[in-house]
Amino acid sequence: MKPLQHDKVVLFDHDGTVVDSETIALKSAWGLTNEVAREFAGAQHYELEDFVKSFAGKPYREILKKIYADSLTTLNERDIERLVAEEEKRAIERLSVQAKATEGTPEVLSYLRDDGFEYALVSNSSLQRLSACLTSAALTDYFPSEQVFSAHDSLPVARPKPLPDIYLHAVKCLEAEVSDCVAVEDSISGVRSAVAAGIGHIIGYVGGTHISEDERTSRADALQSAGAQQIIERMHDLIGILSPTLV
Repeated sequence: MKPLQHDKVVLFDHDGTVVDSETIALKSAWGLTNEVAREFAGAQHYELEDFVKSFAGKPYREILKKIYADSLTTLNERDIERLVAEEEKRAIERLSVQAKATEGTPEVLSYLRDDGFEYALVSNSSLQRLSACLTSAALTDYFPSEQVFSAHDSLPVARPKPLPDIYLHAVKCLEAEVSDCVAVEDSISGVRSAVAAGIGHIIGYVGGTHISEDERTSRADALQSAGAQQIIERMHDLIGILSPTLV
C-alpha cells in the first residue's frame, strides 16, 4: 500500500452505496410492518415497491412514524423500541447471508487503498449490522474498525442522517478538513446530512439495485436538488472523479 498522498478523504455511505443491502433490509422491514399493521390499527399501507422507494436510507423508527402519521399515539415508546429491535434482528439475519458489495466497489476500494487515499464508512446503521454486511460482502479487509462510523453507536446519542453529526464525528476522528472530504451517498437524507456537515464535494450514487433503471433519472435529479454536485451510476466512475488524469 502506498502512504497517504492525497488531500481528499472519501466518506462512503454504506447501505445501497458500498453494500447492496437496501432491498434486502427493506423487504424484511416491509414484512414486519405488515405484521405491525395487524397488531396496531391505523397504519398507512404501502406495496413493496413503494415501500422501497419511500423508505430507502431511513431508520425504522422514522418509517414507523411515517406509517402511523395520522395516529401517533397508536404506538407508544415501548412499542416502538420493541419493533425497532425486532427489525434490526431480522435485518441482520438476512443481511449476514444475502448482502453483497455493489458492482465495482471492491475494485474501487482496492484502487483507493493502493493509491494512498484515505477513506471511511459513514452510516446510520448499527456497528453490528455493518459488520454483518461487510462480512457477507467480503469487504471487511477494506474497513478496519477505525474507519467505520455509525450514527447509531459511534455518537454519545444516536443522531442519524439527515442530521450532520456522524459526518462531523468522522471528520474529527480522521483529523481531516471537512472541505477536503468527498461524500458518496445514494439517499436524499444522506446527501442532506453531508450538506449540513459542510462536506466539500458530494457525489450521488444511483447504481444500487434498489433504484430501478426507470427511477434513476428522477433519483439523480432529487439527489442533485438535495445538494449532490455530481451523479454516478457506476462505482468505477469515482476513480475518474478523484484521479481524472487516469481516465
